[in-house]
Amino acid sequence: MARLILATAEGQQAIDLRPTNSLGRHPNNTIQLLDKIVSKEHCILELRDGRFILRYLGSLNGTYVNGERVRGEQLLRHGDEIALGSTRARYDDGSGPLPPPPIGPGAVQHMPPSAAPTWQPAHTASPPIEPRPLVTPPLAAHSPQLGTQLLAAIANPASTRAGIAGTRIDMNDATRAIGTQIAVQTKGFLPFEGASQDPQQLRLDYERLRITWELTRDIGLERDLDQLLDKILLALFKFVNADRGVILLRDDDTTLRPRAVRRRDGTDAPIQISSTILNHVVKERASVLTHDAAMDFAASKGKSMILNRISSAMVVPLLHDRERGVLGALWLDSEALAQFQPKDLEIVTAVASQAAMFIENTLLQKKVEKEIVLRERFSRLVAPNVAEQMILGKLEVKKGGVLLNDCTVFNSDIRGFTAMSEGTPAEEIVDMLNDYFERMVDTLFKYEGTLDKFMGDGIMAFWGAPVAHPDDAVRCVQCALDQVEVLGQFNRMRVQQGRPTLAVGIGVHTGSVVVGYVGSSKALSYTVIGDTANTSARLCSSALAGQVVVSEMTLARLGGRFEVEELDARSLKGKEKPMRRFNVLREKTTLPSVSRSPV
Repeated sequence: MARLILATAEGQQAIDLRPTNSLGRHPNNTIQLLDKIVSKEHCILELRDGRFILRYLGSLNGTYVNGERVRGEQLLRHGDEIALGSTRARYDDGSGPLPPPPIGPGAVQHMPPSAAPTWQPAHTASPPIEPRPLVTPPLAAHSPQLGTQLLAAIANPASTRAGIAGTRIDMNDATRAIGTQIAVQTKGFLPFEGASQDPQQLRLDYERLRITWELTRDIGLERDLDQLLDKILLALFKFVNADRGVILLRDDDTTLRPRAVRRRDGTDAPIQISSTILNHVVKERASVLTHDAAMDFAASKGKSMILNRISSAMVVPLLHDRERGVLGALWLDSEALAQFQPKDLEIVTAVASQAAMFIENTLLQKKVEKEIVLRERFSRLVAPNVAEQMILGKLEVKKGGVLLNDCTVFNSDIRGFTAMSEGTPAEEIVDMLNDYFERMVDTLFKYEGTLDKFMGDGIMAFWGAPVAHPDDAVRCVQCALDQVEVLGQFNRMRVQQGRPTLAVGIGVHTGSVVVGYVGSSKALSYTVIGDTANTSARLCSSALAGQVVVSEMTLARLGGRFEVEELDARSLKGKEKPMRRFNVLREKTTLPSVSRSPV
């Protein structure tokens, strides 16, 4: 198979040729070159009749084959040396070993100086850095609103938002074209048999293992997210000669925002980054290296790159699981030209993958802790299965009220409780109430009722929110009858202990209510408000010990399932006319029994 042998600062790289190959700086090329002199689309290598042709695309810096400038098209022969800017390559048609490089007139050594290779060490001293403003973009990862946000930001440059450590969020450079950059896909670890034949690959694998081990040792046990991000930057500065670093994480709205910033000089001056490069990294999920930002962005007047002296930059996506998407991005830059090489980018990409795992684990731990708190709170209000749906987001519970036209409200309280508490120690009263409430609430949740509140010795609950069922009124009345039975068992236990028994009256009413979270931002209560709740409380007050008193509206929803007796109509507080009341005695035995377990 035909190959192109590229000469790089780190040795030779062999690339198998496709039928059509484009060479240039732009990442869309099939062979992307890290060379500031090479054009974005420099030349084409294409297969014709079994042989490769080099097609010149008009680059001002020219393309040379064996020292001769190509004016249109040229047939390539085995061993031909190709020069594009400062990049050197040899063509291998696969027929055998490459011949010695051509020498003599017109050979490579006679090329103009502008075409000669100019390598710069990967690690050079950086000049002093003056403080500069940080501009970072609120980049919407995979968001359909991204284009709208970019256009709005361009139309209104003054529109900014506050970020970390005085960071300004600006979109002024959002329309710049990406210049010289290379998207690196890490090769992974080769089997020893294959790597042993490549000392350079062995050194790279060893370096990646060493760095990953040190990163794991330094930050593996950190659980505070902000400290974790800062330690990641600190660890990376040990391995890469970057002057500045920024870690951005995705918010709940998929916007990337800076969460950690570090400068090698130790100052807290903010850092400038490019939204265009960041957008490319997140969209393509690929690492990017910019060799000379001032040159790369010259065509689009990249003033921010020039003013902030950003010359070399590496940007890597924080990606642990491709199905979960990009967690964020890691930005490293330097003022020195050609400060980073592909080896540096491959190492940083490997480290970023390890860091992404730590970040995701930390975020998942915080999510689990939050769910535990939510589950504990919700489980005190609603049945466990309903609480689970609320935690999973299947049921929305938010501050504010919603009008419900059909809600059944339950109220109960202990008869003679005031007199009982006067002659009983407070500790004993509290223990008695806790035992009583435990049994009543278990019964309430059995029928998927929602606990509203405890009011002294009273209980308020309702059916119809956050989950509504067509038989909510039946569930409520069945719960009330079961509570009467459970109370009887509780009283028998108290008699054996030589303690006084309890008597309870229950009132149930159905109608319209407003349900939702009510309170302050620091203390909210999920409750129902309205005349239906007040009427239920009045019916409870009118009930004698052991009675389950329901209104005519509730009775109409019971479908003849229960045996009832009508009580005398009574004028309730707040009602002008006497209200019909019904005492529920028991469930009818002539009808099919309804399961007492939740549906």
